[in-house]
Amino acid sequence: MGFILEYDAKHNVLRVTLDGLLTDALLAEGYAATAKYVASHPPCHGITDVTAVTKFDVSSDAIKRLAGTSPAFPTAYMKVFVAPKDFVYGMARMFQIIGGETRPNLHIVRTMDEAYRLLQVESPEFSPVS
Repeated sequence: MGFILEYDAKHNVLRVTLDGLLTDALLAEGYAATAKYVASHPPCHGITDVTAVTKFDVSSDAIKRLAGTSPAFPTAYMKVFVAPKDFVYGMARMFQIIGGETRPNLHIVRTMDEAYRLLQVESPEFSPVS
């Protein structure tokens, strides 16, 4: 499937859910779609969830390139990356370290519950974004 963008207006959170095979190209496509949505809407917090990714075929070079780009979310807003698998968690931490100066509010967690706690989201109400 790839990725799905959903927005929770009640909590002002955009959630990007990736599933199946995650490649360099799909990661870049998802990032671009997220940046486009955020640029055309009022600022919001963000969650990227890779829990349903079955194969992570993203290179460290792609992570470095992405970390060198402008952040998709304004720096004042929290961004949470949900990565339960060790390898993906490690790659997410590499992204966080490389892009740390431009992404001070990026958090890497293992579960969606942790993400919701960080963002103080109770009873989320996500709807698909076109």
